[in-house]
Amino acid sequence: MSSRLTRGNIVMAVGLCLFCFQACAVKPPERFSAVVFIDSDKVNQQSLIVEINQALYYSTTLSAQLEVSVIDVNPVGRVFNGTIDYRLDKTGEWVGKYLPGGLPYLVCLLGDKIIHKQGLYQASEIRECTKQG
Repeated sequence: MSSRLTRGNIVMAVGLCLFCFQACAVKPPERFSAVVFIDSDKVNQQSLIVEINQALYYSTTLSAQLEVSVIDVNPVGRVFNGTIDYRLDKTGEWVGKYLPGGLPYLVCLLGDKIIHKQGLYQASEIRECTKQG
């Protein structure tokens, strides 16, 4: 058997290459994210973060839809483990960027765009971020 380059084979190969190029160039859909501001010196806010972690752990749907970052304004904050991305805002960079209201506070984003802001009183309220898009 010999392989022959025919006009039809070349057209098919070029078409396949163009299809692959277009498929790779398509941007994936933007993901919802939540930025939660807390003061870990407050026990009720510590509990809220533990509840959010549990909600993300037990709900694969929620954790697939929503990326959660917790920003602690307490410079000597408590360390949290789990699904959330936990950060100390020692320099005030995060507070300056998102200007949260009273703590705890929720900022919802779709990609880099703020789509919703509110005070946060129950862990279940993080689901608001998936409803606002």
